[in-house]
Amino acid sequence: MPPGIFLIDAIGPFFRGYERRRINWSKIPFTHLATEGEARRLQWEQIRADMRRFVREVATAGYNSVTLDDLAHLAPHPLHEPETAQRIAAFREEFAEIFRIVREAGLKIYVTSDVLPVTPAIDAAIGNHRERLEEFYRGLVDDFLRDFPEVSGLVLRIGESDGVDVKDPIRTRLHVRSAVETNRLLRHLLPVFEKHDRTLILRTWTV
Repeated sequence: MPPGIFLIDAIGPFFRGYERRRINWSKIPFTHLATEGEARRLQWEQIRADMRRFVREVATAGYNSVTLDDLAHLAPHPLHEPETAQRIAAFREEFAEIFRIVREAGLKIYVTSDVLPVTPAIDAAIGNHRERLEEFYRGLVDDFLRDFPEVSGLVLRIGESDGVDVKDPIRTRLHVRSAVETNRLLRHLLPVFEKHDRTLILRTWTV
């Protein structure tokens, strides 16, 4: 029997310097992350250093896998706004290094994904058309799993949308509201995971 998945959230290193009166610890504050210039170099050097220490300690503690945020900020799409596309390109470069650090520690990587991420441009192009939204999302998943073979799978989080405090142009839309809608989405996505031989973990936000 294969070993179990012992997961721990690995997003702590991304919060260094994030000074807010109230902090949402449920996901990486991507708007806090620099994507150009000297600020990017310094910030990501610190994140990598913190991540090396983190993965060493959690591996020693018995964990074999980590979760990192998130698909939406690592998966480009032709409909994305130019600024969003540029930031996603920078995040992909930086997270490739983060993934390498995690794998060198002997840990597997699972990337989270809220269902379903959109931007204003995606909203304008697709609107509330359920089938087109799911095809858009399936494409994000398919391309991401192809581009990052070092990632063992995705953790799909359903049941909530982003609150008014989220200022990121990439926002989560509450897409599934029933078991029927959830099963439909899973049937649409499972062939993609089978094709890439990856794991799909489904969870609700409220656990």
